[in-house]
Amino acid sequence: MSNPRDTQNLLAELTDKQRDVLDLLVQHKTSKQIARDLGISPHTVDQRILAARRKFSVETRNELAAEYMAAHALTGKDTLYGRSVYQSSHVDHSAPRVDQGAGSDTVSAGGNVHADNGISPESTKPPVQYRVVPESFEGRYGYFWRLAALVGITLGLLIATLVGLAIFGELSELLR
Repeated sequence: MSNPRDTQNLLAELTDKQRDVLDLLVQHKTSKQIARDLGISPHTVDQRILAARRKFSVETRNELAAEYMAAHALTGKDTLYGRSVYQSSHVDHSAPRVDQGAGSDTVSAGGNVHADNGISPESTKPPVQYRVVPESFEGRYGYFWRLAALVGITLGLLIATLVGLAIFGELSELLR
């Protein structure tokens, strides 16, 4: 999303309802929380997120939130609370600072604080991406892996319960 005109077109393609969902998504809210806030079902929230992911050509919710916030930053629109919650909070200590008084730090467009050396931390370091869930639970086969994990945990609990009941039965026979 390097071209601001392309970014404006991408943002224009989003529906108002998708924007409402994305505004809450960038606040690290779950689908259930977003659904509760907007008075819609979590399934509807997931459908709107999926449609937005397709428009932005990204695979995960995290990538979508980061791209959405970057799109707002590129178009000059205000971001939430004046900064993106998905951008780096890097404080650059590499340049020697002469003045330790107030006003010697600047805040970049992304809301990051850095020394007045003229170089933005975003241009020197790749963005950090934090995973909310394991990577295998996202993307194309995420539903399958979440379902497999749920079945595995359920079977494990069932086996543990049956073993416990067998032990209890044997102990009660020994005590008779």
